[in-house]
Amino acid sequence: STNIARIVNFTGTKDPPCLGYFVSWTFGDHILHVFFQAIPCNVTGVWRNELGSVLDIEAVGSELRGRYQSAVETAPGVTGPKQQAKLLGVTGNRGLQTSVAFSVLWEAGSCSSWVGQCFQLPDGMRVLKTLWMLRSVASCPADNWKSTRMGEDTFVFIS
Repeated sequence: STNIARIVNFTGTKDPPCLGYFVSWTFGDHILHVFFQAIPCNVTGVWRNELGSVLDIEAVGSELRGRYQSAVETAPGVTGPKQQAKLLGVTGNRGLQTSVAFSVLWEAGSCSSWVGQCFQLPDGMRVLKTLWMLRSVASCPADNWKSTRMGEDTFVFIS
C-alpha cells in the first residue's frame, strides 16, 4: 500500500527548511519512507475554479496580469456583458511557496480580491488555494453591512 503524507517541513543538517512530502510504501513487514522535495509552482496559465470561473494570468517577474471570467454574479449584469474583468496582482515567486494576490474591478463598480498560494502536487497537478473578498457598492451607509462577502476558491490549472 502507498501512503502520501501532508506537505511537511523537512530540515537537513545545515540547509534551511524546505517543503516537500513523504511517501511510504508497505511491503509485507517492511516500510519504505521516501522524502520528495516540493516542486516550484508556476502560476502563469489558465485556471478554473469549482464554480466554473476562469482565471487567465501571466506572471512577469513579481507582477500578475490577465483576465478573470466569472461564472457567477450577485445580480444580473454587475460583472459586465461578458462577465469578465481585467486582473492585476502580485506574486511572491521565490522558492517553493508561490504566493499570489490579485484583484479585479467589475463593470458595476464592485471589486474582488483573492490571496492564496500555488501548489504543485506530487502527481503534477497544479492548484491555487485562495481566499477571496467581494466588495459590492453600497447605496448608502445603512447598507454598508451587507456589501462585503468572503469565501474561498480552489483553482485547478487547465492549460
